[in-house]
Amino acid sequence: MELIMTTLSRNPIVVRLRFLGTLMLGAYLLINLILAALAPVTAGWSTWSVTALAVPPMVLGMVYLVIPIARR
Repeated sequence: MELIMTTLSRNPIVVRLRFLGTLMLGAYLLINLILAALAPVTAGWSTWSVTALAVPPMVLGMVYLVIPIARR
């Protein structure tokens, strides 16, 4: 069983798929958390203005939180 897990963990396709899945899940959770936190403040704002406000924390969260976790 250990040999199978070692082989799978070194397979570049499996490693890339795991990285991709972790990034997708992390980005999804992060943007929904940011939008939920901004919702009371931005009620009634247009979509582009809410997005403009959400981009900076999203970029910081991806660079310093999601991507480092996915690279482990």
